[in-house]
Amino acid sequence: MNDWVLNRFRPLMTLVLVALFCTQAWQALPSQVVLEEEQHSAMRSSSTATRISITSPAYTLTADEVTMFEATLYDAVNNVVSGQVEWTSSNGTITSDGTFYPWSAGTVSIEASSGTLVDVFNITVQAGVGQTLEIVTSQVQARSNAILEANLLDARGNAKSANDVVWTLDGVYAGVGTPQWIPTELGDVHVRARLNQMEDNKMVEVIAGDPYEFQFEDNLVLRSGESVYLEVKLFDQYGFEMNHTDAGYKTWTAENGTMSPVGRFTATYPGVWNLTVSAGNVTGFTTIRVVPADASLSQLTVVEALDSYVAGESYELVTTRTDSNGYTGSFTPPLGNFTTSSGGLAFVDGRVHWTPGAMGAHQINVIDEGVASSLEVNVVHGIAVDTELELNPSTLRAGQQSTLSFWAIDAVGNKWLVNGTMELLGGNSTHFTAYEGYATIAPRALDLWRVEASWYDASTNVRFESSFQKNTVAGHLAFIELNGANEILASDVPLDLDPKFYDGFGNQLEPIGLNWTVDGEDASVELLLADFHWIPTEVGGHEIRANADGIFATIRLTVVAGEARNLVTDHESGLTVNAGEPSELYIQVIDAHGNMAPATNVGIQMEDSIGVLEASPSGNGYWEFTGRTAGTYQLVFDSEAATHVIDLLIEPGQPIRILAELDGFDIAQGDTVLLQLQGVDEYDNLVLVEPDNTSISCTAGKAKYVTGDTWEVDVSSAGDDRSCTVNWNGLITQRFFDVEPVLLGGAVGSTNTAMTLASFLLGLILVTLVVLVRRVNLAEDDEWVEDAFESDEGEYEDDDELDDGEAEVLSKANEGPSADQNIDLSSELKSTLAAQAAEVGVMQAAPGSVQGQSGWYVDVSEEVQFWNVGEDGSWTRVK
Repeated sequence: MNDWVLNRFRPLMTLVLVALFCTQAWQALPSQVVLEEEQHSAMRSSSTATRISITSPAYTLTADEVTMFEATLYDAVNNVVSGQVEWTSSNGTITSDGTFYPWSAGTVSIEASSGTLVDVFNITVQAGVGQTLEIVTSQVQARSNAILEANLLDARGNAKSANDVVWTLDGVYAGVGTPQWIPTELGDVHVRARLNQMEDNKMVEVIAGDPYEFQFEDNLVLRSGESVYLEVKLFDQYGFEMNHTDAGYKTWTAENGTMSPVGRFTATYPGVWNLTVSAGNVTGFTTIRVVPADASLSQLTVVEALDSYVAGESYELVTTRTDSNGYTGSFTPPLGNFTTSSGGLAFVDGRVHWTPGAMGAHQINVIDEGVASSLEVNVVHGIAVDTELELNPSTLRAGQQSTLSFWAIDAVGNKWLVNGTMELLGGNSTHFTAYEGYATIAPRALDLWRVEASWYDASTNVRFESSFQKNTVAGHLAFIELNGANEILASDVPLDLDPKFYDGFGNQLEPIGLNWTVDGEDASVELLLADFHWIPTEVGGHEIRANADGIFATIRLTVVAGEARNLVTDHESGLTVNAGEPSELYIQVIDAHGNMAPATNVGIQMEDSIGVLEASPSGNGYWEFTGRTAGTYQLVFDSEAATHVIDLLIEPGQPIRILAELDGFDIAQGDTVLLQLQGVDEYDNLVLVEPDNTSISCTAGKAKYVTGDTWEVDVSSAGDDRSCTVNWNGLITQRFFDVEPVLLGGAVGSTNTAMTLASFLLGLILVTLVVLVRRVNLAEDDEWVEDAFESDEGEYEDDDELDDGEAEVLSKANEGPSADQNIDLSSELKSTLAAQAAEVGVMQAAPGSVQGQSGWYVDVSEEVQFWNVGEDGSWTRVK
C-alpha cells in the first residue's frame, strides 16, 4: 500500500523540487553598492549619536515659499550616525522629512530632536506677495498730524508696508504714499486706500487730543449748608471734549466749605469761593457763589448786669439758687440746660460762657433742677472788621428802584449802616441818589453799575473801602413784538413769528413762554413744536395773538394762495373763439392746500401765429385770448410750475376781402368755367362765402351758384379784360380774365366743336350736292332745287330779323353815359380812384357814372375805360 502511494505521488514531488531550484537560481546577486550601504549601515549603527545639527538652504524666506531642512546626527568623533529625527516649529507646519511650510511672518524656530539631542535653527519669515490692502490708521487726534498708512496682506494675512497708495478722505483726494493729514473736527471720516486693483475702506475716528484742562459748569450757585456734586468736562488744548476720566484720578479743593474726594461740595459761608480740580498736570478752576440759607441764630444769656453786650465778647452764665430754707448761692447748671437766641455757648473750666452774636434784643433760658428762668438781653455789634455794599432787592432791574446800603461788619457777622462816602463810577448818574449810609438806584437802560464806598472808623482808626458792581437786567415784561403784521403771505410760505420781549423802557428780555391763538383758536402747542413758525393753510385775513403775564400782542395779516400747483378756468369744457376776436377767460391758481386765487401770471405754450393770451382790463384773473390761425388745438396754460390743458377751437374771423379763382387759364368763348369764392379774415383764414348774400356779375357771361363756394360761369362773350365782379356783404372783388373768340361766336361751344360741326355740315352739303347732281342727271328736274334754295333764303331772313332784335336790346342797355363822350379827369382824382380800386380790388366809377352800371371807370393803373354792362350782368369794354 505504501509503495503504491509513493509511486503515485513521485511525479508530483519531482515537479516541486524542480520549481524550487529554478526559483533560487533566478535570485540576483547583491550589488557592490548594496554591500557598501550595508557595510556603512553597520558602521553607523555601531556608534552612539552625541549631537544633532540642522542645515537650511536659506536664512530667510517669504510666507509663500516652502523650504526643506536637513538634520544630521554625529557621534563623539563627528562621524555621521543614523537615528530617528523628529521635527517641530514654533510657527507654521513642518513634515517628518523636514519640509517647512511657513505661516506667520517673523522669526520661526525650527527644532530637530533625536532622543535627548536637540538643535534649533531660527529662520526669518517675511510677508509674501500682497493679496489684499488693509488700512492701518484707525484713530487720529484732532488738530494733530496723522500719517495715513496701509499694509499689504499676503495669502496668510502677513502684513508689510504698502507704497504708492492713493488716499481719499470723504471722497476728497488726500495724497499718495503715506501723506500727512490734520483733521479739524471730531467724528468719523471715510478713508479709502487704493493700490493697483486693491482697495480698502475704513471709518477712521477723529478723537480729541491729550487732556489739557477741566472746565466747570457756568454760574455755580449754592445755598449755605447745602451740597452738590460738581461736574466737570475735560478738553484738549483745541477745545475738543473728551471723557473726564481720561485724565486719571481727580483731586478736589475748595476755598471755603467742605469737599469730598468724589467732588461733593458742601457750602458753609456765603460768598464767592474758588474751586479747584486737578488730575496730574491737568487742572481746572472756577468760582461758586454761596448765598445765605434761612438764618437761625442762637443767643446766650449773660449774668453780668450790663445794659448791652458786645457781640463777639465772652460772658459767664450762672444761676442763683435759693433753697427752702432761704439759702442762696450761685450754681452753674449743665451746658445742655441753656438755650439762647444769639451767639454761642461753651463750657470752659466748669463754667458756661456765652458769646453774643446777632445784635438786638434776645433771650437766654435755663432750667435749673426743673425750675425755668429767663433773662432779656440787648446785644450790640462789635468792632468793625469789614464793610460791604449790599443791594436790596438783590437784582438790579430796569424800572425798579433798588437800595444800595453801606454796611459795616463785625467779627461775628453783624452789619450796621455807616455814613461813608459813595462814588458812582459806572451807570447813569441821573438815576443814582446818595443818602446817609445808603443810595437809591432806579435804572432804565441795561448798564453796568459800579459804586465805590469809603468809611473811616474813628474807634479803631481804620479806613474801610468797598465796591459794588452789577449789570442791570431787563424789567418786567411790557411789550411783545411779533413779525408779520399787515403782511401778505403766501399759503405755502411759513411765517417766522420771532417773538421778542421788551420791558417798559425798550430793553429786550429773554424768551418767555407764550400762549398763542390763531383766529381765536388755541395754537400754543403747534407753534411751540414748529419753533414759532406759523404755516397758513387757508387764504384770507387771519389774526394771531400771543400773551404772557397779562401782556398781549396781536398781528393781522392776509394769506393769499401759494405757489401754483394747478390751474382752473371757466371754460373747462373747451374754448371756441373767432380769429381776431378777443375772448375773455377767468383763470385761477390752486395751491397745495386747495386754495384758489385769481391767476396774475399766466402764459400759454403756443406760437404767437396761432394765438396770444393777454391780461384783460376786467381785473385780476381775467385774461383775453385772441386766436389767429383757425383750427383745433390743445391750449396749454402755465403758471410757475403748474400747467393746465383745455380744448381750443379757433374759427375764422370776420372776412376783410374776397378771393375769386377760376378753374382754368385758357378760357374760350363758349366754355363753362367754375368760379371759386373764398373769404379771408385778417389772419388769412379762409371764410365760407354765403351764397344768399352774394351777387356775381360777369362781363363774359352769366354766373349761377353750383354748391359750397363754387359758381358756374357760362362764357359767351369773347375779348380781353373780361371780368367777374363779386359783392358779398359789402365786400367787392373783381376777377379779370381773357376770353378767346371761337367760331360761330361760341354758339356751339369751343372752336374745336365749331370746326367739327362745320366739317359735318360741309360733308352734309357735299353729300346733298352729290345727291342733287345725280337726281338732276336722272330726272333733269330743277324745281326741287329752287324750292330748297327758297327755304334757305327764308331762314336767312329770320336770322336777319333776330339780329335786329338783339341790336334793339343792346341800344336800350347802353342808354346812359356814352362812349362817344370824352371824359376829362384830373390827375389827383385818377390817383384817388386808383387807390380805392387797389384797396377793394374793383374798378371805381368816375364822376357821372354809377358803380356797377355802364359808364366810365378807373382801374389801379389810373387808366380811364368805358364799360358796357348788359342786362345779364355781362361787362364789355367799349373804349
